[in-house]
Amino acid sequence: MSTSGSRTFRAVLLRENGQPPHALTLPTEVDVPPSRIRIPADFAGASAFEVFELADDRGWPDEATYQLVATIPRSTADLPVRDGIADDAYGFRSGDEPPA
Repeated sequence: MSTSGSRTFRAVLLRENGQPPHALTLPTEVDVPPSRIRIPADFAGASAFEVFELADDRGWPDEATYQLVATIPRSTADLPVRDGIADDAYGFRSGDEPPA
């Protein structure tokens, strides 16, 4: 592999909900495709990231296909309020008193 410049590859991202595949051009400095890709996303209106795992590398080094495996909120503080009541860090809903 040449070290004179940065290479790129096409990452084809698949979702199970029937959406058409989405392709990204990503940099690579290694001779194998990454096993996992994380990209920014929204989850129920909160900041999150989607995790895609390698599904097919037969087109490498030009292309690799990834399957969505999870959407993860960046923090629990980013989650929306449920039923008008926000949960705190200890698992108590607002208005609940912790046990004495």
